[in-house]
Amino acid sequence: MRQKIFDILDSLEIYYTNYEHVPVFTCGESKWIELPWERVKSLLIRNKKSTNFYMVVASDCTRLDTNLVRAKFGDSKMSFASEEQMMEKIWLKPWSVSPFALVNNKEKDIIVVFEKRLEGKKIWLHPLRNDNTIVLNINDVLRFLDNIGFEYHFLDL
Repeated sequence: MRQKIFDILDSLEIYYTNYEHVPVFTCGESKWIELPWERVKSLLIRNKKSTNFYMVVASDCTRLDTNLVRAKFGDSKMSFASEEQMMEKIWLKPWSVSPFALVNNKEKDIIVVFEKRLEGKKIWLHPLRNDNTIVLNINDVLRFLDNIGFEYHFLDL
């Protein structure tokens, strides 16, 4: 699956650097990886009835207030998607989530929300595996999302 991401990035002529490392399962575990760019977390959240899903990409030090996402989209109370919902929507378990996983969401029913402070920065993302980290400019992530047909927004979190 990882190669599919590399192939799309290459076809779009997006410059990126891939780093291989031991598997990491939490932001805390990734602290030992020393790269100078913005470390982020990607979270899949849903509304109360599980009818709307959002992938939130924020700095790993940001404490997510789901009420901000709810207010922006006029949605009901939010919580994290279950592991089963993640497998159904993006074919991944929690520790490998990133916007790259949206290549697996054929329904295109997940809205992507980036923390506003990430605009213009280089960020870290997993290429569908938690033993690799790709570093690239967020503007190139937006090009990737445009290419695969996903809506995205920036929001102060």
